[in-house]
Amino acid sequence: MGDLFQFSSSTSLGKLTGRRAQDLEELLELIRTCPDSSIFYHTFSAFRKMREVQVPYNNDFAIWISQNLAEEALPEKLTAIELAEHNTIASLRKRIVTIIEDYKKEAPEAFARTAAKPFYLCDAVRIVYLTDKFAYNLKSFREALDSISVDSIYFHFIESRLHTQLQTDDFSRWIDESLDMPELAAKIRNIDMHIYTLEGLRRKIASLIDGHT
Repeated sequence: MGDLFQFSSSTSLGKLTGRRAQDLEELLELIRTCPDSSIFYHTFSAFRKMREVQVPYNNDFAIWISQNLAEEALPEKLTAIELAEHNTIASLRKRIVTIIEDYKKEAPEAFARTAAKPFYLCDAVRIVYLTDKFAYNLKSFREALDSISVDSIYFHFIESRLHTQLQTDDFSRWIDESLDMPELAAKIRNIDMHIYTLEGLRRKIASLIDGHT
C-alpha cells in the first residue's frame, strides 16, 4: 500500500486591474511589471480555457497580438512556450519577456503599430482546496480518476507544478514515489498536455493505467 493521495482542485477568479496596453512596447512593460498573479491568469489560467475550445494558442498574449496587431510570427513564438517546463512564474515571465525583446530586434516596425483593441491586464485570485476523493493504491486511483472533476485533473497535472516547483505532475510523481511504478509514471509524465482537452487527459491517463494492469 502506498502513501495516501488526496485529490485537490482549484479555481481562479479573474478581475480587471485597470492597466492596459495599446502596442507591443506597452504590453512588454505590463509583462515586466505586473504581479505574478496576472502572469498566471494570462498563461496557466488561459491555457485551461483554451484547451477546452482547442484554439491554436495557449496564452492571452499570443491571441491578442494575433487578433489586434496582425502579427503571426510572435504569437507562434509565444505559443511554443512549454508551460510544463516552467515551475515558477518568474521563469515563465522571463521567457515571455525574452521572446518579445528578441522579436523587437527582428521586427522593430511591429512595435510602432497601434493595436485595433487594447490589451486589458487582468489579475487572478486563486483558490486551492482539498476534495473528498482519496487513493491508496493504483486500483483506487483508477476508480477515483473516473469521478474527479476536470478542475482536479487540471490542478494535479498542470497547475500544481507551481506549488511543488517541480517539472512534473502530481499523478506521475505519486505513482513513481509511493507505488514504485516508474515505468507507468514515466508514461503519464510524458503525456503532451498541449494536445488534449482535460477530458482527453483523463481518458489518456486511464488508458495508460488500464494498459499497465
